[in-house]
This record gives sequence, structure tokens and C-alpha cells, in this order.
Amino acid sequence: MPRARPVTGRWAGLAALLAGFFVILLDTTIVAVASPRIQQDLRAGVAGVFWVTAGYLLAFSVPLLVAGRLGDRYDPKRVFLAGMAGFAVASALCGVAPSIGWLVLLRVVQGLAAAAMAPQPLTLIRRLFGAGERGRALGLWGTVASAGALLGPLLGGVLTAALDWRWVFLVNVPLCGAALLLGLRWIPGSPGRAAGLDLPGALLSTAGLGLLVWALLAWRDLPAAVIAAACGPAAVLLVAFVARERRLGPVALTPPAVLRSPGFRAASVAVAALGTVVIASALPAMLYLQEVRGLGPLEAALVMAPDAVIAALLSPAGGRWVDRAGPRRPAVVGLALLTASMLLIGLVVVLDVHPWWSACGAAVLGAANAVAWSPLSVAAMAAVDPSAAGAASGMFSTIRQVAAVTGAAVTGAVLTVRPAAPIAPFAVVFALMALIAAAGVAAAVRLPRTR
Repeated sequence: MPRARPVTGRWAGLAALLAGFFVILLDTTIVAVASPRIQQDLRAGVAGVFWVTAGYLLAFSVPLLVAGRLGDRYDPKRVFLAGMAGFAVASALCGVAPSIGWLVLLRVVQGLAAAAMAPQPLTLIRRLFGAGERGRALGLWGTVASAGALLGPLLGGVLTAALDWRWVFLVNVPLCGAALLLGLRWIPGSPGRAAGLDLPGALLSTAGLGLLVWALLAWRDLPAAVIAAACGPAAVLLVAFVARERRLGPVALTPPAVLRSPGFRAASVAVAALGTVVIASALPAMLYLQEVRGLGPLEAALVMAPDAVIAALLSPAGGRWVDRAGPRRPAVVGLALLTASMLLIGLVVVLDVHPWWSACGAAVLGAANAVAWSPLSVAAMAAVDPSAAGAASGMFSTIRQVAAVTGAAVTGAVLTVRPAAPIAPFAVVFALMALIAAAGVAAAVRLPRTR
């Protein structure tokens, strides 16, 4: 009996982390289905409704590097819980927003709170669990990472149809409240460190990433010259940021030792591939099933449902595999499954077989999600010194998020082409996703063999 309480505490603390991580990823996609109702009720234009989602993604993606380092300085528990409290308040205010302008502004605040939360779970899971259980815990984290975004449209549709569009925001409040109570009690704290924050580096990275992500989100609505004018300064700012970080050494926003680690670099490239494919393939799959094959929204959702179901069922086993075998083999298998899933769905498109065969590809994608996330997270965090865990987590989260936004922008560009054969853009998208996943396999092969 003496050990029951610590075991319960570890998993209760993990539940708080997973709940917080779930809601911030849920909110990346939950608004899409409610957009027509929002536009009607708030008398908004298309651009205003677009920035309800884009403003959140922009504010979420850009400060992740800074947020990770804030966890190192002030304690990741404090930063995570403060972010969750801010997210809950912003969600409640979004639910009563009187105009589209207020809603966009509050979504930006929500995104900033999400950015404060997102890098902290990897650091805190490392603190909560020893090597024998960490893979299982990170496997659950990985499942939440994919399920949150995938379940957003379904939950958004149910809430909008049964209640009102405002509930796509208000639903976060009780979830955040429960997670806050669990987190206050069961997430372990630490004193934090006295090291200062590199403010010039923070400004350079925030401005550079901000311009880059803004260009990726807004390219459809703006002239190419405007997008190019944003990308040029973004590149200059990010190069200046990297040069500064190299000069500062261990006190940098992202210590050079983190990026010099072969294990961290390999895990980062692999997670960029994983994040890109998982997020960027979701919309093309749904559009193909509905626009080309004529399925309704519910039928299309059911075809792709095996992804979330299989991921949830296999995730604990995938985590235990990492605990036993180390990160390399599970990561290679997971990314190979990811490649196979894109090839399967691509074959369904090219061969013009019954659309329900896409469910097989979705099932393989679910297995990939169950197996791949945990070893990449384990490898990335094991490759860095604990004193830089927050910085490493911030960098890892930034790479994953920016890669996903980039992938979504690329697939969006491909899908805007309308050739004579309606399946051609979808075939190109899934072939491209398979190539990116294969690049992830090549990176995963370079992970360390050790546990």
C-alpha cells in the first residue's frame, strides 16, 4: 500500500498533462465545421472567419521556442498550469465573443496560452516517469497528439449541430478545470533556475517564425510578391537568430549543444516528417472521399475513423515496446507504417477502387501513430542534458508544429490545381506524403540503439 499513492500520482499527473495537450490540439481543427455558423451569427466575411483558425495557429506556433526556455527558468509545472488557466479563460471569452474582431483577438490569446503549455509535457513526463515506464507514458502522449487534431472536426460538428457554435470553445472550460485540479495536486514542481532569458534571441526567433508562419497561412489570399516579401526578412531574421545562439552557448534560447546532438537531430527530422504527414494528409483524404467519391461528411469520417481507434488501442503496447527495446526499432517501424499508409491511400485513389478501402490505409496510419510518436520523443529528450530539457522540448515542438503548417500549405497548393482528371491532385499529394514519410524512416535509422 505505501507505493500505491506514488503510482496513482504519476498517472494522475500524466492525465492532467494529456488533458491540457488534448484541448490545445483539439482547437487547431474544431472550429472548421462551425465556421459557417460563426460567419452567419457574427456577420463576418470569409477573411475574418479564416483568421479565427489561422490566428490561433500563428500564436500557437511562433512562441514555442521561448515557452520551452521559460519552463527551464521558472519550472515547467508553473508555466504549464499558468498557460492552462489562460487557455480556459480565453476559451470562455471566445464562447461569448460579441463580434468577429473580438473572436479573432481572443483566439490569438488562446494560441499564446497553448504555446506556453505545449513544450512542458515532454519535460514533465521525464520528471514523472523512470526509464521503465517513460515509453508507455510518451506513447499515450503521442496518441493524444494525433487524436486531438483528428477528433476536432467530429466533435465540432456534434457540438454545433446539437447545441451552438459557441460550445466549440466553451467545451474547453470544464476540461481545463479538471486538468488544473489534477495538475496542482499531482504534477511535481521544481524551484526553477536563475539563468536569464535571451531577450534579443527571443525577439529574433519570434519575428522570424512569425513572418514565416504568417506567409504559410495567408499565401492563398495574398499576391505572390507579398508572400515573397515576408519570406525574405523571415529568412534573414532566422539566420541572425542561429548565429546569435551559436555565440551565446549554454545560455542561449536554444543551446547549441542541443542541436549538435545526433540523437536530437535525427529525432527532430523524423518528427517533422511524422507531423507533416499526419496533419497534412487529413484534409486531402476527407476532400477526396467527399468531393470525388461522393460520400457524406459522416461516411467520410467513419472511413477514416480506424486511424484514431487503432492508435488508441495500440498506443500502450507501442510505449511498452520502446521501454523494452529502446527508440530506434519502434521509430523505424512506425515511420515505415506511415509510408505504407500513404501508399495504400494513394493506391485507392489511383486504382479507383471502392472508397471504403481507404479504411485499410487509415488503420495502418493509426498503427503508425501508435508506434512512432513515443520513440521519437524518448530519443529527443534522452539526447539532451536535463538542464536544457525545456529548450529541447520547445525546439522539438516548434519543429513539429511548423512542419505541420508547412505541409498543410503545400498540400493546399497542390489541391488548388484543377486538371482534367479530378484524382490527379490527390494522387500527387499522397505520393508526396509517402516520400516525406520515407525521409522520416531514413532519419529514424540514425537514432541510437540504446534504451
